[in-house]
Amino acid sequence: EHRVGVLMLPGSIGIDVVMTGAVLIALALAAREDVLRHRIPNTLNAAALLLGVGLASLAGGWSGFLDSVGGAAIGFAVLFPFYLRRGMGAGDVKLMTAAGAYLDPGSALLAAAIALVAGVFLAVAIVTRRHAEGRPLHAVAPAGEATAVWRAAAAFLSVRHERFPYAVAIGIGVAAALAWNGSLGGLWAALGIG
Repeated sequence: EHRVGVLMLPGSIGIDVVMTGAVLIALALAAREDVLRHRIPNTLNAAALLLGVGLASLAGGWSGFLDSVGGAAIGFAVLFPFYLRRGMGAGDVKLMTAAGAYLDPGSALLAAAIALVAGVFLAVAIVTRRHAEGRPLHAVAPAGEATAVWRAAAAFLSVRHERFPYAVAIGIGVAAALAWNGSLGGLWAALGIG
């Protein structure tokens, strides 16, 4: 793993801590933009990707570079099919690609998988909120077809057309992967938390 304290920065902060902090900041900025504007700026994704590859290369040399590019490729490969099926926007795929650059391929795969699961929960929350707001999901049903099956299908279809901040789900997935591989604990320790 390329983030195991290979390079120490002033104040004894390891490059792994800098990488963890940088990806969390990038994800927070992306989530904010996605929530407020329903888009993730290309400049943010590109800067995060380049910084991730650069830091990984600085920390681990050629091995770090390969891990970073591999993580980015995994992040892209997992979410790109959903973009092709119009299940998410291009910015979401770019964000997962950029975030993957801070992870090794195995952690990137875990992050993307958790992001997909978190996205399902986010979609359910949106459907639930829409229903609570009094927007009946069965209103689009053909006359006399307001059955439970049709309401469920209508709910699914309404989510597919709903714009929701998938950057939040990606952030959850990456944070979970960082916790799993120990990087999040390293950041907390460096910050004196916990």
